[in-house]
Amino acid sequence: MARKATVSLRASNFALLVKNAEHSYPHECCGFVLGCGSDERVRAVRNVQDEKHRENPTLFPRDARTAYLMDPEEHRAVLEEAEQQRLPISVIYHSHPEHDAYFSATDRAAACLFDPNEPDYPDTAQVVISVRGGRFADVAAFVWDSDCKDFVRTELVLS
Repeated sequence: MARKATVSLRASNFALLVKNAEHSYPHECCGFVLGCGSDERVRAVRNVQDEKHRENPTLFPRDARTAYLMDPEEHRAVLEEAEQQRLPISVIYHSHPEHDAYFSATDRAAACLFDPNEPDYPDTAQVVISVRGGRFADVAAFVWDSDCKDFVRTELVLS
């Protein structure tokens, strides 16, 4: 059976994730944490879901209150930074305004775009932040379990 790993974040960087989630409310926020330990970096990415929804509500039926789509240019820039600096993509995060911190079927589909049985970033944790009334309510971390072929909830440790 695959090991259920814990997810570790510096407390100061976790505070940045919460700040991003609260600032983005009532819309979902999204972004990455690159690196680990003393070289951990938060990279917020603009959510363009509202723009896509306005352009094509049939193709993008949900707006930014219930979905996120990372700005492609910012997304690419973060991936390039990770590659150039040789930093692992340790976390992909997003928020759930007025909803619990859970990994939804939509979240799973977005994490497994190229193969429904394998995430695009199998070694990257997924962190979901619940925001209610504009304030942090809860957080949950998820990691890929290769045995059950799904994301499983795990402990989030702040250092």
